Amino acid sequence: MTLLETSLMELRHHLHAMPELSGEESATAERVAGWLEEAGADEVIRHLGGHGVAGVFRGNASGPRVLLRAELDGLPIDEQGDKTWRSRRAHVAHSCGHDGHMAVLLGVAQQLARQRPASGEAVLLFQPAEETGEGARRIVASEGFERIRPDHVYAFHNLPGRPVGEVSVCAGTFTCASRGMIVRLNGLCSHAAHPELGRNPAMAMCRILQGLKRLPQQLPDDHGLVMVTLIHARLGEVAFGTSPGQAEVMATLRTASDDMMRALAEAAVALVRAEADEEQLGIEIDWCDAFSATVNAEEAVQTIEKVAAEQGLPVSRMASPHRWSEDFGALSSVSNGAMFTLGAGEECHPLHHPSYDFPDALLTTGVGILLGLVRRHLA
Repeated sequence: MTLLETSLMELRHHLHAMPELSGEESATAERVAGWLEEAGADEVIRHLGGHGVAGVFRGNASGPRVLLRAELDGLPIDEQGDKTWRSRRAHVAHSCGHDGHMAVLLGVAQQLARQRPASGEAVLLFQPAEETGEGARRIVASEGFERIRPDHVYAFHNLPGRPVGEVSVCAGTFTCASRGMIVRLNGLCSHAAHPELGRNPAMAMCRILQGLKRLPQQLPDDHGLVMVTLIHARLGEVAFGTSPGQAEVMATLRTASDDMMRALAEAAVALVRAEADEEQLGIEIDWCDAFSATVNAEEAVQTIEKVAAEQGLPVSRMASPHRWSEDFGALSSVSNGAMFTLGAGEECHPLHHPSYDFPDALLTTGVGILLGLVRRHLA
């Protein structure tokens, strides 16, 4: 399968059938790197922040550098449905549409192979580990990032539930900050007939669950969205003769700003410590899947709106940010940039649904607007 002789639909179906989890995208990355080399990229950079790959297309004159980003990783989901291109890997699927995002960026590579930008550089970045919030940060921190550090940076995400091809964007916070909190309570188990000889974390666990749920109401309400979602709790083991000594609670914290996330996290830690002290319990607190808020620059948002309007696409300014998180913020924080969504259709399954499939009708639309952004900056 060669890039320049393959349709976008075939490219997407091929990628869809061979998903890889976050941090394990080596085969996908090498396949993408080979396609970029076939397209005649002036430079193909591998191993950016792990399995990241960037293809650089240079113009004949000096100018700014524009970076477009797509994601390499899939999700730990068993895909449903009988389409011929369904995932061939057990418990891994492109249920968020990253196969479509990659195919769109490869479509931009097809066009740049035929006509380079007039000036500057267009960088097509295929980023690993977006789903865990680690990939973009690792790329920005890598030595190779200086070779692609952009003046302008853009990305998009498909959005089920909105008309196909509708562009949604806003200045300021576009997607929320979030992080996973893991609390382990360490007491002392004992015989169930003599619970007084141990330290059972049951009551502290219940109060922590209640307290975390109530935290958003106890913080200032003038900073936008503040949420705590309880996702897991475990107490001891199934042993009726034993009073438990350990418990575990997990929750997802979500806010519209990084400042509010710091405040929410501090309040959550204080709550856990107070309840653990009350029951003389030891505690361990870990954090995972940490995402900063993605903040769009007004100038970049206006550029997206102009390009979309020129291409006859419906454009909508969002009244509030998306609740979900995206690690694109690590890239936009070092450059003038913005992220937008493209409607995937009102009947499209929601993101992360076992039957979700990126709509092929969106591929040429995605290529058009991303290529339009490149041409506007590098004309």
